[in-house]
Amino acid sequence: MPSTYRRLDHGNQLADRTLRRLGEEARIARMSAGLSLREVARQCGCSRSQLSRIERGEAAEASLRTLTVVSNVLGMNLSARPFPEGPPLRDAGHARLLSRFKSRLHPAIQMRTEVPLHGDHGRRAWDGELALADETCKLEAETVLYDLQALDRRIAHKMADDHVERLVLLVADTRRNRRVLREFHTLIGERYPLATRELLAYLGSGRLPPASGYVVL
Repeated sequence: MPSTYRRLDHGNQLADRTLRRLGEEARIARMSAGLSLREVARQCGCSRSQLSRIERGEAAEASLRTLTVVSNVLGMNLSARPFPEGPPLRDAGHARLLSRFKSRLHPAIQMRTEVPLHGDHGRRAWDGELALADETCKLEAETVLYDLQALDRRIAHKMADDHVERLVLLVADTRRNRRVLREFHTLIGERYPLATRELLAYLGSGRLPPASGYVVL
């Protein structure tokens, strides 16, 4: 619960800052063009009071469509795109998957969860990290495989940014996930040459895998 509240508070703070920034830029663009609130509001199809609230960063009710239209009328292009910042909120199934995996590890192998990328100031994190003496191996866990190619790109970016050479991809054992893995067997074979049985053999005997691999569990 505390983690959920922190996410909610942080999300609201980001939304407030974004609204203030958009409003300030809209006000500057309108005044630079010598346009009145009434004239711009008429072209945008909103009320003068709503446009005034937008400029003050107080229009929490304004839709993305309205903000985009206001920006466009003022000669700007509003673009919204999410960027990774911190680990996503996971469900209980994700925690159970990590717990099942941990139970298969040799006692000599330590497992940590939510491990930030080096120098990323906590904005992104690995689902886990396996440590043995001075060796480490990162871990990503997925309960549902939706877009495997998008997942592969995200993981590749994280590995490059964190200078990671080997990774364990942990996947929940479901009919859907096995079907996706079969459909993308070439990609999986290239990225994760060690399959479930071989990788678990390494981890169960107290050794980290020499290369990346995937585990269906």
